[in-house]
Amino acid sequence: MAVAVTACALAAGSVFLWATRPRPDPGPWPAQTVSVSYRGAVPAGDRPGGALRFPLRIRVDTGPPVTVESIRQPSPALDLTASPNPPITVENGSTRTIVITVAVRDCKMAPRNAGLPFLDVTLRNARAKQDQSFILGDQYARDLARAVTDYCEQPPRLS
Repeated sequence: MAVAVTACALAAGSVFLWATRPRPDPGPWPAQTVSVSYRGAVPAGDRPGGALRFPLRIRVDTGPPVTVESIRQPSPALDLTASPNPPITVENGSTRTIVITVAVRDCKMAPRNAGLPFLDVTLRNARAKQDQSFILGDQYARDLARAVTDYCEQPPRLS
């Protein structure tokens, strides 16, 4: 009987020690460490028809490296491509620039005056994977509206 009690006590003590062992801190959530900023559109002469090209700067300020797994925009009337194409890893204390191209797919449905258009970005680091929406500000909203309007109000092209 004493052997069984001792074995149970040892097992309980082992489980307790295992459950309360120190674990390394995985760091902050990825959305807490990343900043995304819009730096203005590429000049109109350098844009393909109906597209807005712009550099998107992604900076990691603290914690482990963050991988940008995808970048999306919510309107089905617009297409978004990125160069370089995600996944892209950004190290702590550094900045990566991704050139985003937003092209008009459907003028009837395209947002002409979106108040605060946003991009959905999937971020991953040692702690977690998160989907985060980033509002890029008034200048992005104006540039996107101008690109959509310029493209959609062009006279039809003759073949």
